[in-house]
Amino acid sequence: MELNLKSVIKKIKEENYKRILLQVPEGLKTEVVKISDKLEKETKTEGFISGEPCYGACDLPLEEAELLKAEVIVHIGHADFGVKTKIPVIYIPVYFNLKLSKELKQEIKKIKEKKLCIYSSEPFRKILCELEKSLLEIGKEVVNKQIILGCSEINQKSEANIFIGSGKFHPFTLKEKTYFLDLEKNKLEELTREIKKEEMKKQARILKFREAKKIGILVSTKPGQFYRDYEKIKKKLENEGKEAKVLILDEITNEKLIGLDFDCYLNTACPRVLDNHFDKPIINLKDIY
Repeated sequence: MELNLKSVIKKIKEENYKRILLQVPEGLKTEVVKISDKLEKETKTEGFISGEPCYGACDLPLEEAELLKAEVIVHIGHADFGVKTKIPVIYIPVYFNLKLSKELKQEIKKIKEKKLCIYSSEPFRKILCELEKSLLEIGKEVVNKQIILGCSEINQKSEANIFIGSGKFHPFTLKEKTYFLDLEKNKLEELTREIKKEEMKKQARILKFREAKKIGILVSTKPGQFYRDYEKIKKKLENEGKEAKVLILDEITNEKLIGLDFDCYLNTACPRVLDNHFDKPIINLKDIY
């Protein structure tokens, strides 16, 4: 793992920050105390650590920073998502120094399609470039190479997709024929069938949404997920003959929705919320409007 703190230390010193709020994703929680200690020592600052779950650069601890009178948020693990904030945010991506194994190089030779789109998440940017090189060496054509988020909208431009990385959170945003180069299990897996199953589930949710009378509109307080046009959506639903109420939450979970009298929910926050279990149907805004 490559984590370069030199640039953030330099920035903190230049701006003369004295109070820092440090935020890391779940995978770095075991290192966060060491990171905080290093920043405090090198910059002579007072450091605080956000203990809440972090789902990406769309999920910044702005309220916590304000309560603690922090002058800057140091967000480790993700690149800048473009969220506008009053308090400065320093983003430090984390990169994994991995190489394509001999086994995976043999696996990619089994891919029959010639024109390919290849994708990964930010921490695996370097190995994505290595994958491109390996594909070109065996006569494949790389139509598109891109870093994607779990909420990215991707329109396929090739015969098949390849995602290289860890976990299925990101590749499930892809459509049509998709291969997954799993760096943890060191194997190639085709996800096309699973992706089609997810599409069928989505169509079933859309049908239930169309039939529903009472709709709960889910709005997230997370700065990069907050949907400002919730009132327009509410009015649109009411014009369609539905009863609609706006529910505002930080983290959207089944436990928070249990007991509420709605037939269905319309999610305006992160589309990956649907990866969790919910007792009542939930449909993403982008799948309806």
